[in-house]
Amino acid sequence: PEVRVGTMAEAPNPGSDAPAPDPAMMEQLMKAMGGGGGSGGGEGGGGGMDMAALQAMLGGLGGGGGGLGGGPEAEMRRQAQANQAAQAEKNSGEADGGADGKAYKWEQTSKYGESEIIVRFPLKTPVTKKDVKVTFKAKALLVVVAGEELLSGATFGTVSVDDSTWCLVEKGSELQLLLGLALDEKWTSLLAA
Repeated sequence: PEVRVGTMAEAPNPGSDAPAPDPAMMEQLMKAMGGGGGSGGGEGGGGGMDMAALQAMLGGLGGGGGGLGGGPEAEMRRQAQANQAAQAEKNSGEADGGADGKAYKWEQTSKYGESEIIVRFPLKTPVTKKDVKVTFKAKALLVVVAGEELLSGATFGTVSVDDSTWCLVEKGSELQLLLGLALDEKWTSLLAA
């Protein structure tokens, strides 16, 4: 059977605003892929794709030498890498805090452009929810357990009060706070200096 290679110049996609393919370019592409004549690269055919010719041909179409050059794609790639680095910095792990024997650990996590901070207070004796009083404010935090103030002060950044909560775990031997952050930015400490 005869294989016909058309130019498609007269048949753009119906309803599409895209221009018709360049006939010369299509012919070059078909030749590079081994389909320029009747001996195409199908089953039993001796054709095939000449990658060097295809890469050389695409280099003039904004491929930028295999995608290593500039242009919008490279800028998007650089921005994605910068975003990944910033997210990794926000997810840097747990840090110690506290003073005067009132220790806590805190950790910031960031995912999908939203950050939160988890603060963990190990308690000497188990407590119930009646023993805990936590006050979340946009720029301040107060934690009192069994009448003892464990944390009080201005926060490093702005807290989203509606997205913050607390809970007791380990049968009341640990208090955990979840602070929803108003902005997805790195906190270098839990409390303002």
